[in-house]
Amino acid sequence: MTQPDGHADLAHPARGRGWRLAVALAMAACCAAAGWGAYAVALQRYVATRAEEAGQRTTFYAQNLRSTLARYESLPRLAALEHVLHVALLEGSQAGDATMRRAANAYLKEVQAATDLAAAHLINTTGLTIAASNWDLPTSFVGQNYAFRPYFAEAMREGLGRFYGVGNTTGETGYFVAAPVREGTKPIGVVVVKVNLDAFEASLSRSGDTVLLVDRHGVIFLSSVPEWKYRTLGTLSPEQQTALDATRQYAPHTLTPLDTQAGGVPFSADRPPQAVRVALPGKSVSTLRVQYRPVGLLGWQVVVLIDPRDEQRTALVAGASAAFAMALVFSVFVALRLRTRRREEQRRARAALREVQRDLEARIAQRTAELTSANTALASKVEALDATQRILRETRDAAVQAGKLAVLGQMAAGITHELNQPLTALTTLSDNANQLAERGRIDEVRGNLTLISQLANRMGRIVSHIKAFSRKGDAARAAVSVDEAIRQALMLVETRRRQVGVTVTAPPVSADLAVWANAVRLEQVLVNLIRNAIDAMAETSQPESAAVHVSVEPIENWVRITVRDFGPGIPADVLPRLFEPFFTTKDDGQGLGLGLAISLAIIEDFGGRLVGQHADDGAGGAEFVIELERVVKPHA
Repeated sequence: MTQPDGHADLAHPARGRGWRLAVALAMAACCAAAGWGAYAVALQRYVATRAEEAGQRTTFYAQNLRSTLARYESLPRLAALEHVLHVALLEGSQAGDATMRRAANAYLKEVQAATDLAAAHLINTTGLTIAASNWDLPTSFVGQNYAFRPYFAEAMREGLGRFYGVGNTTGETGYFVAAPVREGTKPIGVVVVKVNLDAFEASLSRSGDTVLLVDRHGVIFLSSVPEWKYRTLGTLSPEQQTALDATRQYAPHTLTPLDTQAGGVPFSADRPPQAVRVALPGKSVSTLRVQYRPVGLLGWQVVVLIDPRDEQRTALVAGASAAFAMALVFSVFVALRLRTRRREEQRRARAALREVQRDLEARIAQRTAELTSANTALASKVEALDATQRILRETRDAAVQAGKLAVLGQMAAGITHELNQPLTALTTLSDNANQLAERGRIDEVRGNLTLISQLANRMGRIVSHIKAFSRKGDAARAAVSVDEAIRQALMLVETRRRQVGVTVTAPPVSADLAVWANAVRLEQVLVNLIRNAIDAMAETSQPESAAVHVSVEPIENWVRITVRDFGPGIPADVLPRLFEPFFTTKDDGQGLGLGLAISLAIIEDFGGRLVGQHADDGAGGAEFVIELERVVKPHA
């Protein structure tokens, strides 16, 4: 005889307890599975998120370091232009020349103080330091030979040297940047600046990250953990150890691996270790992930170490929360099942699904709007950049054209005189031809007509040269005959030359010698330089006793054009501002101060070089040197 429905469990208490136990075990298994699944998903997400964040921070540290180093890249090149260093290198070998060494020491000390450098020093071609900013300190560099340092050899050979290491004299680390001091094209010494990176290392310590800076051998030379400096991310190979010993880069420090369990694997910049086993300060030993970002030209890499235990703890919390949430859901589910049955459960599931779909659609719409806005902003910036570049090109071309018109304006009186003489002669010859024709003297009429034709051709050449010089034209580079460019320029300044009474010498140049330039703009530069030389000769008491020399010298793949005068020369206070726009030493109305600035812009646009300097042959005066790429014709 069966029991009523409401009393089934009372009749079979053992079966009821077994059902509840099975349900409880199933719920516990589901909660454990949910917790484990949430832990795995959360761990994967946190690892990816943290790796992305670490990559962004690594990029930030690398960019910060690049900007820090870039501020000092141009300092040795600028210092190398200082005249006192040239003199110290050229005359420093002479006995008793202490005055020039003191002047060089004072200049380097001034550079060091003004630019917040650790030190600056001057090295001759043998590697011997002849002047330094710390000349008056016990740790002075003067007298020390640094030929073994890579920056010296690279600066002499390649034009710029970089190196980081422990100072051989002071024992203080620093970043060395070196540039050659040249006499013409020949290096006669090297200027070196030493930059202290302690401020950058201090910022790494304050960042909250475990950040390292390693070189191409894997040696840690900057670190947010001070005790890790001069450790290595791998075992140094014999070749790497030999290279470090040769340059004494980290002497006298002993370089030991940071991970003592690395198994003696040599460090390779192409395949650096992705994990190291080490103890962070205040923590136990753990295997840390390594995030790299290359920086600089010396094979450096910024390294951020990531402790996976933080991610595991966070994921564990997420897993536990998911397990507890699942347990709560099961409890609610059981209670609701007893009250509302399956229909209510389905309704709630459908409602939850719709909510998730709406949230997903809303997020998709929001993200789409953000991407659309970002694309619009980027397009606007690109258009603004294009407009700015177009304005820059137009402004540059307008400045060049204005410079040509300014030169023509200054030559207007002379050009008028050049044209008036032939016109007057044409009038006289044509009147004489009429009278001679009336008298039947035909041979003399033919002679007059021949002279008239020659004068007309001369006027035509003058006008055509002026038209060609003044036209705006295309600024594209092409092969330009050096001889033709000089002849055209000399024709345009001929009137001014005769006014001053100066002789301009220009030896013949091979017709095959050509440079990559623009004919009209190269003529404009030559007119500016030759006219300036003539004006400088006009300031002398007897300009007719000297001459302006225009010389041409092919040097391998380059052509050097020199315009030399014997005037008063360039004052020392004017030399640094020689190519500054609107700076002029001429009287009001004699010039705008744009000629040299425009000439420099034109030559640099051709990929060449324009310098102005004192003539070094003892005869006084100034010389301006143009260097342009030579057109090399292929061999037949």
